[in-house]
Amino acid sequence: MNDRHHLLATDAEILRRRAESLAAPVDEHTLADLMSVLLFRVGRDWFGVSVADIREIFQDYTVTSLPCVPSHVRGVVNVRGEIISVLDPAVMMGLSVGRVDIAPDTPAIVLASEDIVAAIAVNEIGDIAEVDPRAFETAAAIVDRVQAEFLSASVHYDSQMIGLLNTARVLQPVIANRR
Repeated sequence: MNDRHHLLATDAEILRRRAESLAAPVDEHTLADLMSVLLFRVGRDWFGVSVADIREIFQDYTVTSLPCVPSHVRGVVNVRGEIISVLDPAVMMGLSVGRVDIAPDTPAIVLASEDIVAAIAVNEIGDIAEVDPRAFETAAAIVDRVQAEFLSASVHYDSQMIGLLNTARVLQPVIANRR
């Protein structure tokens, strides 16, 4: 009975501390300074992309292959009447995992920059992380030269290093191929 009383007192203390933390005022300035980043996995590596650069995420699609395109362009997909290029970030960045296997349930992140739209096929979609931009480090610290041009920064998140995708650079080959 004494152990049970101790457990109840410990539970009460935990609940009291939680209530105090929830009642504490939120620092609006700090929240406004954070950047929302969608985490995604390609092979065994985790990357992130600014939520501001994402138009949508879809999983149920069929890729139509195209002849005479760079190897990182897997084809195109029709999304509600709009034809969108599907890119393979593993091939584009020269990751050792090979190509992303595009199956019916493979997630694709649609990136948009001004009038350019393209999707990247990924192995897994993760959480949305709120990251302090002051915590970003140079991308060259975690990747080789080929990959570094496709990453704008790196950041420690949840005990691992995440590369932040440089959306403008990822979409650049699509722009070059449209001319």
